[in-house]
Amino acid sequence: MPRFAALAACALIATLSACATPPAAPRAAAAAENGRHVTLPTPKVDWPAERDRIKGALGGRPDLSLPTASDEQLRILVPGADAFARDDAAPKAGLRTTLDKIASVLAVTPETEILVIGHTDSVGSETYNLQLSIRRAEAVVEYLRTRGIALSRLVADGRGEAEPIADNGTETGRARNRRIEIVVRPFK
Repeated sequence: MPRFAALAACALIATLSACATPPAAPRAAAAAENGRHVTLPTPKVDWPAERDRIKGALGGRPDLSLPTASDEQLRILVPGADAFARDDAAPKAGLRTTLDKIASVLAVTPETEILVIGHTDSVGSETYNLQLSIRRAEAVVEYLRTRGIALSRLVADGRGEAEPIADNGTETGRARNRRIEIVVRPFK
């Protein structure tokens, strides 16, 4: 009989300790603290409805445009001619105001990824322009992060002078080519 009581006590302890096992999210956080990479499932977003919400909130603003894109993503073009000082990556006040509005609209949908792409005109070397476009995209990503957008949602990239949208032979065209493009899409 004492053996049965000891076995019953062990079974009871095992059952109670199983009830104390933390749920998946805290275990994932603990694993991340221990240096292990853990991927949690991302909730799905109703992308067509979300895309329409973003377009409605940002459409009609003179400081940006929303060109037609594919069904899988939304493009937001932010003119950069007056957004950055020459040879500088720090956003000027006008760009910061525009980014504040964009951040407030995008902050409410954590199920979307935000790709920030910097573009330049063709003045200067190709390498310099590529580096400048990357620095500017990184500066915009950092600014959006300080406005509440999770860094895990943000990606910076630069294209330099490789994707002009206007003629680099004129000052007007070069001004249009200096821009930031923000691509919003649902996480896959």
